[in-house]
Amino acid sequence: MKKNSPNCKYCNSTNIIKFGTYNGIQRYFCKDCRRKFTPLDTLPKMKTPISWIGNVLNMYYGGMPIDAIQNNLNQQHDKYFSEPAIYKWIMRFTSEAIRKAKDFKPEVGNTWLADETGINVGGHNVWFWDIIDAKSRYLLASHISVARTTDDAQILIEKAIRRAGKMPDVVITDKLRAYIDDIDLASSGRIKHIRSKPFTDENSTNIIERFHGTLKQRAEVIHHFKDLQAARLLTEGWLIYYNFFKEHESLGNVSPVRHMKVDMPFNDWNDVVRYSNVAEPARFEFVKPRPRHIPHTEKQKQSAYFRKAMQKSLAKKRLAESAQPQVSMVRRK
Repeated sequence: MKKNSPNCKYCNSTNIIKFGTYNGIQRYFCKDCRRKFTPLDTLPKMKTPISWIGNVLNMYYGGMPIDAIQNNLNQQHDKYFSEPAIYKWIMRFTSEAIRKAKDFKPEVGNTWLADETGINVGGHNVWFWDIIDAKSRYLLASHISVARTTDDAQILIEKAIRRAGKMPDVVITDKLRAYIDDIDLASSGRIKHIRSKPFTDENSTNIIERFHGTLKQRAEVIHHFKDLQAARLLTEGWLIYYNFFKEHESLGNVSPVRHMKVDMPFNDWNDVVRYSNVAEPARFEFVKPRPRHIPHTEKQKQSAYFRKAMQKSLAKKRLAESAQPQVSMVRRK
């Protein structure tokens, strides 16, 4: 092949030949691994460009619901994607982002803020625990539980210590009793525990309370918290967005990790998608949000689901008409 021809997406071989076109796009065949591919910027076995999927993840964790993302893709690219397909991308590449950031060691300060708040999962209230570094605003650890016990507080503290690779000098919490003994247990008494003072700048958890307000706004958009497994994955994904991508005004409109000026495992969601090494993730059930009145597009009207619904509606209408008494008309002479 010519030098300007692409390498094989699967084995990086240059031993390729042209293999016809599909929808006006040139296809190639690799003689080494015997697979077909296109030169588009897509992952193997995928037809959607990487930049489209990266934008989907950014829109989703930035606060846009899936149905709005669906409409946005349709308007921008004149292509229809189902909501379960978009949800599948989000779950797959969220898992990949979490895997890539697993060994990242942030440069954090010595004062941490811990708190908990309630979120809705499958119609039930559960507790979301987290610890934020007061200096960098980096979210060190999070934990979801069905109750507020000392064991859950201990899990949170230990996860934060492992992530930071060190112990803080001070941990500021609210007045929940569960924190007191577990901070001492996790640190052998080497961490000073301070209970927050509300409505003050000193020893206050106002920073983390603002974070919880943002999290709850995000949870209103995530309609798919059906079980704890999905809730843990999506909240961890949002924390990736919060730490690596979300701009913070208090840090000069950069993310906490960029403010640290350290090497990042990825620069944006496009990097997460492009250098993905995972195949299909564990299957998560897509849960349709409560219906809201959104006009159907022409392509949606042509779907099998829409046609079936229309058939049922017409059948009910005909049944109602047949049940009405028939009135015969007699022509007068």
